[in-house]
Amino acid sequence: MPLPIFPVHEFNPQAIKADVTVAEISGGTSLSGLEDVILTDGGGKWDITYSGITLRTPRQIRLWDMWTSFMAGNVFLVPLVSLRTAPRPSAGGGLARVSQLYANDPDYPTVVRYASPYIVAQLVEPIPLRATQMAINVAQGARIQGGERFSINGRAFKIERVLSRSEQTATVRTSPPSREAIGAGAAVNFEWPVVQCRRVPGQDLAANLTMSRYGEVAISFVEDFSDAN
Repeated sequence: MPLPIFPVHEFNPQAIKADVTVAEISGGTSLSGLEDVILTDGGGKWDITYSGITLRTPRQIRLWDMWTSFMAGNVFLVPLVSLRTAPRPSAGGGLARVSQLYANDPDYPTVVRYASPYIVAQLVEPIPLRATQMAINVAQGARIQGGERFSINGRAFKIERVLSRSEQTATVRTSPPSREAIGAGAAVNFEWPVVQCRRVPGQDLAANLTMSRYGEVAISFVEDFSDAN
């Protein structure tokens, strides 16, 4: 069953912090003073925080309460909201405009995308488990430059650097490492990339409503594929 996507487009946070964080421990220091660093989380996990969410309408307050209830003990998909740095197509000397955002359900969508395809891309070759290199063809959009973020089947990546390119196909180094093998032809989502997450435990998510009408909230998520292990 498809996982629901957190409806960030309904909440419009003022600030979004999303990146791969890596857990490191010291492996000890040699007699020459060199310190080894050991990665303990397989290359990092996505951490995402939405802040400055103002609940202004009864609809937003209800939706917030629905999701704070649903999130307990569940995993779901969380958008990176990274279209600004994506390989966006050009039109008329500038960036092409996006169409309206489409969601297949107002409360618990499992599909969120632009009504008309904006960026179309796919993997050129299959990648194995733990891969950090991919060949991506952008059939509709600009050439990949590096620093873009994307997702494939609910697993998110960021492009560290472009290793080589041929027209609209780029071979890139990515992080974190792939947690599964992915076949050639898989769709690469630059438009509305998402990653499977859970909410970070211990947060106070209750909306403190002024005059019972509006209030500001924030929420943090962490990548979680424990159900797939």
